[in-house]
Amino acid sequence: MARPIGITILAILQLLGAIVWIYIGALALMLALALLPLLAFMAAIPLILGIIGLILFYGLWTLKGWAWIWTLIINIIQVIWALYSWDLISLVLPLIIVIYLLVPGTRAAFKQ
Repeated sequence: MARPIGITILAILQLLGAIVWIYIGALALMLALALLPLLAFMAAIPLILGIIGLILFYGLWTLKGWAWIWTLIINIIQVIWALYSWDLISLVLPLIIVIYLLVPGTRAAFKQ
């Protein structure tokens, strides 16, 4: 089964998000090391998120079942966090991703 265009778009968005997280993490790490080395461990959080994003990109791109479930879990957490913080703008994309991942055709692509 060929990868649906929606999953291709989702994978590319995941890759772009991962690149942004890695960039933010690298900047935060350089800043922390220059100003207060004790805070360098906090800069690792965006770097870890970026690495996870790259792994999820690979899984989505190659239609791995584990990528479907982990992308779903992470986006559900983002939806809950956006609702909790009343951040409606941050709610939109994760909610669309959750809905798209739950569409039967999308689920079937990952079950091949």
